[in-house]
Amino acid sequence: MFKTKIVPAAIILMLTLLPACSKMPVGAKNTILMDTFVSVEIKDSLDKNLKNQILNQAISRMRSLTKRFNYFGDESELARINSLKAGEELLLSEEMFAVLKTSEDIFTKSGGAFDVAMGNGGWKLDEKKHAIVIEKNGVKINLGGVAKGFIVDEGIKVLKDALVRNAIINAGGDMYCMGAGSDKRGWRVGIRDPKNKQKIIASFNARDKGVATSGGYERFTKSENEKYSHIIDPKTGEPIKVTTRSVTVLADDCATADALATALYVLGPEKGLALIETLENTECVIIDANSKFYVSSGLKNLIR
Repeated sequence: MFKTKIVPAAIILMLTLLPACSKMPVGAKNTILMDTFVSVEIKDSLDKNLKNQILNQAISRMRSLTKRFNYFGDESELARINSLKAGEELLLSEEMFAVLKTSEDIFTKSGGAFDVAMGNGGWKLDEKKHAIVIEKNGVKINLGGVAKGFIVDEGIKVLKDALVRNAIINAGGDMYCMGAGSDKRGWRVGIRDPKNKQKIIASFNARDKGVATSGGYERFTKSENEKYSHIIDPKTGEPIKVTTRSVTVLADDCATADALATALYVLGPEKGLALIETLENTECVIIDANSKFYVSSGLKNLIR
């Protein structure tokens, strides 16, 4: 089992490609990875057999990485990290170091709204050794809010190494859109209505961008007057009050988009939008609990 976010909760991913197609396109493969439906599609004009070979290589690469980041796998690299005691360190693979570095970066930029240790701290990176150092007992790191995006990026690297220039990988709403897409203007991405998943309420074209969306199911307090998300606030360890229905982030890579989407959901619409406006080459669409849109400045003229 692979957690899709940094908390043990069900997550609504409300991002989709437009138009939807029920028939498998030529040059595409579907599989199940990370507890989600994953689609890889190549639009380049290549030999069919070559396309299949490249698609299989990308899926194989992504599948191998899911084992490395598996929170529940006793033999995964992440499990070895979570078994360390205070004062111990572990030399990391290139991939694990990259994911933890991204996590550390988004933790800092978001003021702790994204935290793979759920507010418990107790770890740091040794950049010279490419190692993690554990500072206290009981540290448990969950990479579900960033690893899926990273795995998508690694699949894209396989495609780029094979000289593919027009393709997409979509992992349950975490995606990377490479090249011009079907209509030569970029891949058209739709945001589903948080209240009606059959309805698309906004769309935009994405080209050479990672895109990720976060949203949460609701539950009620005993008074049934306040709605709470299943997403946990790392600072309090409690479910956050629902101020946001959906967050979509565009960034240069999918790992960053993935982590930021979770951070913005925790921060709420106004603080989330303010954060995105400080980051280069990064945009967002936030829909609050009342279905009000918050769109970053670089995306306002592109969203439909």
